[in-house]
Amino acid sequence: MNGAEAIIDFLLRKGVKHAFGYPGGPVIVLFDAIHKYHFPSILTRHEQGAAHAAEGYAKASGLPGVMIATSGPGATNLVTGLADAYLDSVPVLAITGAVARKATGTDAFQEADITGITQPVTKYNYLVMNTDELLPVLEEAWNLTTEGRPGPVLVNVPKDILSSPMSGSVQTVLPYARHRPPRIRTRALSEQVYEAIGKSRRPLLLAGGGCVIARRGTDDLKAFAESLEIPVATTLMGKGSIAAGHPLYLGNLGMHGTPQANTALGNCDLLLAVGTRFSDRIIGDPELFAQQGDRTIIHVDIDLAEIGKNIRPDIEIEDDAAAFFEEMLSARPNKGYSDNWREWLGQLQAIGKRYSQLVQDMYQDTSPLRPQYIVHEVAERLKGQNPIVVTDVGQHQMFAAQHYPVESPRSFITSGGLGTMGFGLPAAIGASVSDPDRTTVLFCGDGGFQMTIQELGTLAKLQLPVKILIFDNSCLGMVRQWQELFFDRRYSNTLLDNNPDFVAIGQAYGIPGGRAGDGASLASELGKALAMPGPYLIHCAVDPEMNVYPMIPAGKMPQDLIMPGLDPERKS
Repeated sequence: MNGAEAIIDFLLRKGVKHAFGYPGGPVIVLFDAIHKYHFPSILTRHEQGAAHAAEGYAKASGLPGVMIATSGPGATNLVTGLADAYLDSVPVLAITGAVARKATGTDAFQEADITGITQPVTKYNYLVMNTDELLPVLEEAWNLTTEGRPGPVLVNVPKDILSSPMSGSVQTVLPYARHRPPRIRTRALSEQVYEAIGKSRRPLLLAGGGCVIARRGTDDLKAFAESLEIPVATTLMGKGSIAAGHPLYLGNLGMHGTPQANTALGNCDLLLAVGTRFSDRIIGDPELFAQQGDRTIIHVDIDLAEIGKNIRPDIEIEDDAAAFFEEMLSARPNKGYSDNWREWLGQLQAIGKRYSQLVQDMYQDTSPLRPQYIVHEVAERLKGQNPIVVTDVGQHQMFAAQHYPVESPRSFITSGGLGTMGFGLPAAIGASVSDPDRTTVLFCGDGGFQMTIQELGTLAKLQLPVKILIFDNSCLGMVRQWQELFFDRRYSNTLLDNNPDFVAIGQAYGIPGGRAGDGASLASELGKALAMPGPYLIHCAVDPEMNVYPMIPAGKMPQDLIMPGLDPERKS
């Protein structure tokens, strides 16, 4: 068995059912092993597509996604996907080829220092320079993808090691041992947390992406919130951690969050934040946020580096979200709290009711179509079917987050921290590969779709049930919105006035599709899309001047929320 065969054997023993990749010279022997072992590797049309597909697979399944690329440009094409996975805590394993060891450092053909390049955007990475280290490195790398805070890990293997015979038994290899300091777990601080809760009159539970990632975390989150009757808001990455229709759920908060969620964030006297890193899209300016009012902040996160990085908490707990909620439920005192904040909860729910009325006004059949209407119509068609909802990045992403009531955890797949245009199509493919029996819906903008449009070839080959809705407003909508609001409508390099015929491009790949410009045509196209077992593309003509509201300008506070039609006194 050579090194390449040992890698494929390792992946098979780990239960890997799908990998995504693209071949090249230094990894020919690795792809030869893929052929020999009948390993289920999916050929994408670009390495960035492989990276995002692995992300989509991991986000939807909770299992590590695997990507394979050759040296030099093949490996560097993975970097955007690795950075995206790093910021969103996505467990992916990248295996890349490298030039032969004797050529390392000589600027050989297709040589790039991928370990140096990816060091800032991976949990860890490895350059294997000894055949005997290959399997221990793979074992440790695999464990690292999901240990603690999940994330990307890269293993770079020179082509001569891939071709070299392996010595020793592959079954007895042990990972390297690393010292890790003990965590400050919930058990030691649960009494302090309940003491702070007992003093609160305006509490808020903020559920981040860590609550979705954590095993069992969402069930216990719901039970904990219900036991206290505490209002809950989520970050974009936390969407799906609690049901959209739950009476305690306020919606997403942050730059394009709901008025009730942002009101709660700006006015709470206790903020219990679990599995979130307090990004600038959530709190705006950390210094201004820290100066706002007298509040107790409790921060729970699996990654100690995130605690206190942006906001200094009063109580710090380094723990997994599921473990936190489980321990808090078992340690709950036998007394009630909700009477302390019943008025507060009523105020927030009143704001939510007013906002819901405004939202209903957005669901109007117009020509061109309103993005909110499209999302709502798709959600109504698929209600109760629990589809996987995937977005690219931009205005459509925020419309989907605001108006699609996700039915279960791991069913809303998006690029949060990095905001990667081009993420959507390959991520939808990866998500659908993880569960091909569920319908996958992709909401995508005309700009982002063209960044990875070649992955239509991958989708056509696999014939997955991915239903694509392209929101074509002939511009880079989110940037155009900022130019309108803050740059006196100087639309510099944001207008896409020569977009292609997306339906024709889909058909060229063998993917059927149609156009929607009003409610009747949208209904017809949705009917066709959902009646077909494979992919379908709907090109939606949307209003180019439609902006995403609510909106908090960059660096501003929740009280600065812009929402046309909402009473000023209800903004804060």
